[in-house]
Amino acid sequence: MTQIVEIDPLEWNEFEEKHKNGFVMQSAEQYQLLQKRGRDVKIVGMKQSGQVVAGAVVTINKIHGGYNALMEQGPILDYEDPKLVKIFFEEIKKYYQEQEQGVVQLEFSPYLSYQNFNDHGEPITDKRDDLVNNITATGAIHQPVRMGMTDHGSMGWKYEKSLEGITADNLLDHVDKDVKYYLKKNKQFGVTYRFLKRDELGDFKKMLEDTAKRRGFHDKDIEYYQTVFDVYKDKAHFIIAEINFMDYLNAEQEAIDKLDERLSVLGERLAAKETKRNRGQFNEFNDQKNQHLKRIDKIIQMYGSMEEVPTEPVLISGAMFLGQGNEMDYYFSGMYDKYKDFYGPYLIQYEMIKMALEQGFPIYNFLGIDGEFDGSEGVLAFKTEFEGYATQLIGEFVLPIQPVKYRVLKLIKTILRRG
Repeated sequence: MTQIVEIDPLEWNEFEEKHKNGFVMQSAEQYQLLQKRGRDVKIVGMKQSGQVVAGAVVTINKIHGGYNALMEQGPILDYEDPKLVKIFFEEIKKYYQEQEQGVVQLEFSPYLSYQNFNDHGEPITDKRDDLVNNITATGAIHQPVRMGMTDHGSMGWKYEKSLEGITADNLLDHVDKDVKYYLKKNKQFGVTYRFLKRDELGDFKKMLEDTAKRRGFHDKDIEYYQTVFDVYKDKAHFIIAEINFMDYLNAEQEAIDKLDERLSVLGERLAAKETKRNRGQFNEFNDQKNQHLKRIDKIIQMYGSMEEVPTEPVLISGAMFLGQGNEMDYYFSGMYDKYKDFYGPYLIQYEMIKMALEQGFPIYNFLGIDGEFDGSEGVLAFKTEFEGYATQLIGEFVLPIQPVKYRVLKLIKTILRRG
């Protein structure tokens, strides 16, 4: 007999991690995270011959007139199998109709690609309307496609990079020339990276808070990051880029001293005899010296005086990554705007792609983009420099559990919206 049952987290982890449609938002760790955050959450699934064949991490949320069951970036099952899709959603509907919570509707957003695009927004794969049809045949209603990024709700678009055929040695052959330039600058400026310990997450939170205010998005509380650190363990990576400004200033001064030596020699030659070659070199070295002086002055102005320049490394940018299942996923990131000219995010991405390669992940997922390819989105421009592809996900669906109540509530919502 096929029916929906609660699934043990360990059993679920075995299924989700190996499934082609598995995703971190449907992981056993995400279940633990939601539990610790006080959410009403379960792992429910369907078994055949004693093996899990479909399921999801589900949260129950209060809505006007009842409750909503949410499977974010789930459920996980083989959507190529219309029979399995039909049976699962029939059983999940029965399951919630028999529950006492009063679930009115099930919202879900499978982690399925609908169509892939190149960096110019041109399709490179066919649309997967067959998968949409398999889902809507169950009575689920496909919601309108949403453009734009959001800090709530399911992800509509993502940008990812296949790591097939790439190694740490040839990685730089698979990124844009600008990435190579910025990595060279990282080295020149002395920008380094490291991974944060749990007791350093306050610094990460402070940076994210600064970025959120500047860019106008919602930030998480410190307890969220601490819980991620605790629950995901070695799958969670909080990486930062930092710079020691005293080392930076000393390196700039050393460069100036070397240029002064060259300028002195050229000055003597020019005093003896003016030549086009020597004059050209003199002007070039003098321009280089001025650039180094400007960099020194910028840091001194930033801190008010030489005495106020920090002697310890300074956090300039950072990001949170989760390596799980088939992917290394790039989640939250931030950067102090005054340090943007040190290009910390490029070093972070480069090092994390290398980690993904070392750990055998086939996909490096930059996650959300807004789906617009008109050049207006800076986030997309940054991600495309790492030479991946864009994916429109299959979207959001609603399966009415109590059809009559669902229609009444939808009608009320429409009337209120018009009013």
